[in-house]
Amino acid sequence: MIETRIPDISTLRRIKVTSELPENHLIALANQLEVFTARNKELLLEIGSTEKTSLYIIKGKVSLNASDGKTRIITVDESQESRPVAQLRPCIYDVTALGPVDYMKIDTQRFVDFAQLTESSVTDISVHSLFSDDEEDDSIVNHLYHNLMDKSILLPELPSVADRIQRIYNGESTDIDAMAHILIAYPDVARKIKNVARYAKNYDIGATEKTRRSIEQLGVLAVYCLIMTYAVGKLVKRLPESHLRLVVSFWDHSLNVAAISRVLAKKTRLVSPDLAMLAGLVHGIGVLVIDDFLLQHNNLMLDHLEIDHAVQVMRPEISSLLLRKWNFSDDLILVAEECGDWSRNKEGEADLCDLVLAANYLGLMKNDKNHSLPHVDTMPAIAKLAISPEDSISAIKEASVVRRNIKKLFS
Repeated sequence: MIETRIPDISTLRRIKVTSELPENHLIALANQLEVFTARNKELLLEIGSTEKTSLYIIKGKVSLNASDGKTRIITVDESQESRPVAQLRPCIYDVTALGPVDYMKIDTQRFVDFAQLTESSVTDISVHSLFSDDEEDDSIVNHLYHNLMDKSILLPELPSVADRIQRIYNGESTDIDAMAHILIAYPDVARKIKNVARYAKNYDIGATEKTRRSIEQLGVLAVYCLIMTYAVGKLVKRLPESHLRLVVSFWDHSLNVAAISRVLAKKTRLVSPDLAMLAGLVHGIGVLVIDDFLLQHNNLMLDHLEIDHAVQVMRPEISSLLLRKWNFSDDLILVAEECGDWSRNKEGEADLCDLVLAANYLGLMKNDKNHSLPHVDTMPAIAKLAISPEDSISAIKEASVVRRNIKKLFS
């Protein structure tokens, strides 16, 4: 027999869109909901599901298993905010309990009805973006994901040099000779690596050995990140002008986030500056796919607000899908999925995602004329990284020089 209970008020307070509802409304909502307890390895949601419910993990650990075999683990305790898991439909994950898991499945329309009872909830992006019944916008999301699921939309390939490096890359144990051998086949890329390493041109050694010594000097991780940064830049620059409608603003912001991430990584010494730069650059790379989709479906006649809405809803998941296709590491995929979540507050020390999230925030501050960003004091990532107002100003200033250096990789 399946164990269920009515959620208490404190549980509903942990859900962002209902956290500020009056107590009488929460009591009414609670009486219409049930908390289920799943057993170990029980399937809570499966790939392809189109059910119009939102899955909330109240307590426990679940695995999100993508069709490509990659897995992401989510752990929730009773002190954390509860957020929807595998929200987009059709679902692109199997969600499986790892041990006992308390969860709720909430009908989306019921949630909207209650969430809209307070003015604060009406403006929340999770209400309008994830639970909207607007037919035109819903058709964009569903059409795109149906096409992604049945593979009728082709995700872009990495440039060949990056694809080949990706196949042999194995962290610090990567074979340097194999990496050098690949780079020799791409003289432009090899030259850029040697220029970054400032390896003397007058050394009386062959091109392969120069490349090899440059890799040794910079380190495998740095070279890997530089090659991936170069490849993503080339991928964007080779797009035809018709694609520039959405991509230009995305790319400009991504360059800023990459530069600020690199500066913050140097200041905090949290992660490699090269890795931080790459993470910042690809955090929203799914825009390439969204832009291509919108160009193919120009009959939808979308205005700018509708396009912005679609990007906010779809970019994290599509960026994740694209990075998975390119075989990027789990920490970079996590950045793509969560670096727009200003209230992100995972247990433990700050991580790469917190750093890029902070850089993303600082990159958006300059143009936040409508004051749509949360106050900096409410940002857990900023607090974890101990970034002062002076640090923020300094990072933004320093990033302008770093940004120019990053762009040199693509020229």
